Amino acid sequence: MSAKQTILVIDDEPALLKSVKERLELEGYNVLTCHSAEQAVETLRRFAPDLMVVDLRLPGMSGLDFCRHVRASDGASRLTPIIFLTTDRSEVNKVLGLELGGDDYMTKPFSPAEFVARVKALIRRSLAAGEREGAEETVASGGLTINYSRHEASVAGRALDLSPKEFEILYLLVRKSGRVMTRQFLMERIWGRPYENTSRVIDTHIKNLRKALGKMEDCLVTVEGLGYKWSAPD
Repeated sequence: MSAKQTILVIDDEPALLKSVKERLELEGYNVLTCHSAEQAVETLRRFAPDLMVVDLRLPGMSGLDFCRHVRASDGASRLTPIIFLTTDRSEVNKVLGLELGGDDYMTKPFSPAEFVARVKALIRRSLAAGEREGAEETVASGGLTINYSRHEASVAGRALDLSPKEFEILYLLVRKSGRVMTRQFLMERIWGRPYENTSRVIDTHIKNLRKALGKMEDCLVTVEGLGYKWSAPD
């Protein structure tokens, strides 16, 4: 590891917080810990972690609300990957977490080795995305313009307010204009691995994209039984 990445871990269980911190430090990471989301919000004003590990059920502000707050902010951590931890084995909160901008989730108790593997995978993906952003890349279709390095999208000069995942989906569809992208492909490409219940997660993001696109919403085409594609007039 050429430079130490920093990981912020937020959990109200002291024993778990201690064990996760020790394991990640053994892997060579800098680790910041918080016992609440409110404390984490203050921490993000001073530090910009490379990844955040967030318990869903936190006292006060929940892990989901924390994720919503971070993704809606204009701070350096808006695009930071988030792994959710949960004791809930049902899909409801897991899917909701992904819809709000989470990148992965693990159910407690979890394998320390698998946890570390997922942390490393997310950081690799984040670093690779950062390298891509180093090059100025703009794609345009109809009245839509996307600047990947600046993470900006606009329709006829009107800036679109998109979450990080919505931006990635739109960029991928427009860059591969005319090609059908299945839900499973989008989940694997944007989130990094397949998930159960993919339809709801992708469909929610597509619905939000159409709302943001306004007069260009019809360019985001549903291909029944397959997935989605971008189709705009030249």
